[in-house]
Amino acid sequence: MSLSLALASTSLASSRPVTVVVSPLPLASILDHHLRRGQEQDRVFGTLLGVRRDLDNEVEIRSAFGVPYATKGRGEVTVDMDHHKSLLDLHLKVNPKEVVVGWYATSPNLNSFSALIHNFYTSESSPSPAVHLTLDPVSLSFAAYTASSIGVTPRADHLAFLPVESVMRVHEQERSGIDLLTSNLTSLAAITPPASDLTVHTPLATLYTLLANVSIMLDSVLEYVRAVAAGDREGDEQVGRALLETVGVVPTSQTQAGKGLSADAQDFEEDFNAHLADVLMVSYLANLIKTQVEISSRLNLT
Repeated sequence: MSLSLALASTSLASSRPVTVVVSPLPLASILDHHLRRGQEQDRVFGTLLGVRRDLDNEVEIRSAFGVPYATKGRGEVTVDMDHHKSLLDLHLKVNPKEVVVGWYATSPNLNSFSALIHNFYTSESSPSPAVHLTLDPVSLSFAAYTASSIGVTPRADHLAFLPVESVMRVHEQERSGIDLLTSNLTSLAAITPPASDLTVHTPLATLYTLLANVSIMLDSVLEYVRAVAAGDREGDEQVGRALLETVGVVPTSQTQAGKGLSADAQDFEEDFNAHLADVLMVSYLANLIKTQVEISSRLNLT
């Protein structure tokens, strides 16, 4: 099923979010969607999901998925509703606390089609205003907007997009991955012609680099603890509690009468391997379902 967008616009000037927070994951998903677009398309768009914090007047974008579309003449956009609804239902089963907060496009330029699509997502995010996120695939810069209707007579393509503050927030769990992905950007820009000289690290070399960074951080922590124990440095209660909680979750590696690993260490290894197998299975099934939905949506558009 497809939907031709020609919806009446709604005034959003009275309640637009002050800050839009974006995590690296949806930006990477948006860029990947743009790179996989058809040759006849100069941009792609899709749905943004996240959470709203009314107290802070903040919208946090946590994930995104693409939506196929087609343009028919001037002033009409056809959106694949089956694809949008199917992926939205699957996503809400995994993340029931997230809601539709708006939509994205991989072009910094706004036009009448942007107004039509924004009206559709306004109904999806109602009663809260929809957020429009634009990502420039060349410079990788992004901006966020809300919209308000203009003119005496309401029309679907008569919207004024109002820029709002947008920031990228990287959580501690994502920091190591982001550092790894961006570690070669400076050296890559300085390379004078061939990119063939760029060293591609193997997974084993990458793991070695990560473990070396962990070893450096452990040395810094050990130096801090020794300085506090010797009285050369004043200790911090918050740091001490954080270290105690971190060390407390690590299984002991003491042996029992030369019989190998302790029971705690064996249980930890079994639990870790079982959890890793579950994660791999969920990831495989999610990619399989996503591929089937995309194939179905492309068949419906043809």
